[in-house]
Amino acid sequence: RSDVVSTSAVFLVTLFSSFSNLNLDGYCGLAVALFILYTGFSAARDTIGPLLGQPPKEEFVNEIKSIVMSHPEVKGIHDLVVHDYGPGRVMVSLHAEVDEHADFCKTHDVIDNIERYIAEKMGCSAVIHMDPVSVGDEETELKRQLTEFTHKTLSREMTLHDFRLVKGRTHTNVIFDIVVPYDSKLSDTEIKKSLRDYLSSLQNTRYFAIITVDRSYV
Repeated sequence: RSDVVSTSAVFLVTLFSSFSNLNLDGYCGLAVALFILYTGFSAARDTIGPLLGQPPKEEFVNEIKSIVMSHPEVKGIHDLVVHDYGPGRVMVSLHAEVDEHADFCKTHDVIDNIERYIAEKMGCSAVIHMDPVSVGDEETELKRQLTEFTHKTLSREMTLHDFRLVKGRTHTNVIFDIVVPYDSKLSDTEIKKSLRDYLSSLQNTRYFAIITVDRSYV
């Protein structure tokens, strides 16, 4: 492209100078130099981006989520990470939540099939880690309540994962991670305080929250 522009500019200036007394060589040279600098910068940017890694497109991330969640064995996903190093070198990793009481071999077979499907359809390497979760008990109900509270009070974009209860004689530890949107203005301290205050407000409970705040990559 630089060669075409440079040659065309020289030809046009030569042709124009033949029919006028204006000397445009200096202006033409400056314009061509600036154009070459611009194309060089653009080429370097397009090359360095994939080498260092670049953020994935939102459509790509949503498609991955849609594929994984289309399987009833998967109850939720988190820690989705996309490493994009250019065409043919995209790697995806994520955690898929599955029922802890389901048949392990059958569930593992489903996860393997999802990995292969993503690789074939999306043209990338996929690695999925299974996270067993409780389904249909106190833990599930408490997670649902906390999720509703989070969406109403903090942000609908926040999600909970790695949720579990550790029961003791005097209290129950509520352990979970919460994923916060990249552009959220709330501090980790504010988020934790809000969730702990809510747990403390529940009747007839002695919940103690152990919260890890994750910041979304995109």
